[in-house]
Amino acid sequence: MFTILESLGCHDIKEYQGEWRAALPEGTNKTAVCVKKNNLSSAIRCAEGNNVGDIFTAVMDIKKLSFGKANKYIHKLLGLNYTYKSSNKEEDKNDPLQIFKKIKRKRHTLDKDIPIYDDSCMKEYVDLPYIGWVREGVMPFACKRFNIGYSYDRKRIVIPERKWDGDDNEYIGVSGRTTIENYEMLGIPKFFKLSNTYPRSENIYGLNENYKTIQEAGYVVCLEAQKSVLKRYSRKDGTATAIGKCEFSPEQVKILISLNVEIIIALDEGIDINLIRKECNKFYPIRKVSYMYDRWGLIKEGSKDSPADMPNKIYKFMLKHRTIYDERERRLLRDWQEKQRKN
Repeated sequence: MFTILESLGCHDIKEYQGEWRAALPEGTNKTAVCVKKNNLSSAIRCAEGNNVGDIFTAVMDIKKLSFGKANKYIHKLLGLNYTYKSSNKEEDKNDPLQIFKKIKRKRHTLDKDIPIYDDSCMKEYVDLPYIGWVREGVMPFACKRFNIGYSYDRKRIVIPERKWDGDDNEYIGVSGRTTIENYEMLGIPKFFKLSNTYPRSENIYGLNENYKTIQEAGYVVCLEAQKSVLKRYSRKDGTATAIGKCEFSPEQVKILISLNVEIIIALDEGIDINLIRKECNKFYPIRKVSYMYDRWGLIKEGSKDSPADMPNKIYKFMLKHRTIYDERERRLLRDWQEKQRKN
């Protein structure tokens, strides 16, 4: 950790029993930067205010980098790559980025076979917000941040997905959402893959763009649809992500656990509460996990809307009154699973 802080230009670096403290590059406060040893959480005190997060957000703040560039900066500085090769258990224990390296191990193998696209994947599409989405609450500045485009030829909204831990111009794939009414009657798929590959289950939409805000908030909201993430961002809420379906893949579970924040699951209307508990159980008890569930009839039945599709007042109410997944919730899940087996 001394190496990282020193490379950032921090000075008066001191190691204490449970944390490191240092002064900012141009500062005199010797405790302005604090990094905890147990989980690498960080806090920076400066004239602009207090910034909390982890070692990655600390690098982002001090070096003015994106999350992807901060990630690469730390790995390069420490001489780490994205594969895990060491068999020395003592080295494994003392490696501060071990949990990230375990996640990277599988992704590195995939990256050899699955291409990462750059901004050129969007060159044939128009950089233009779709008016229908704007009317639904997806603001142009949100479309700009997430690089949403439009295809006149295909009549589709073009949605590129950034690699969760990559640079701003690294994408894992591109999909198109149809704007044609009654598309089901016409046999037109709602979503269509516009890139040769798109391993959505190996990524989490919106995490690249919202990583810093998630660390500052101390929680991440997991939704199903990409549009729901855009709606929350349009309301100045950068804590939302999307998994593309109602079940978390093993890789998505690993990525979310590595964030070291509370995981809030907010699936679409109509999903059985026990199926939501089943998804919560994938993270419990490693991380604090909770879920948003409409117990009050606030979301129209059969609409398949998510809490993020509701007015901000309703969303915040459901967020405030979310259910913490604990041992009681776990027992309810086990009872339900036992009944399913008997039936």
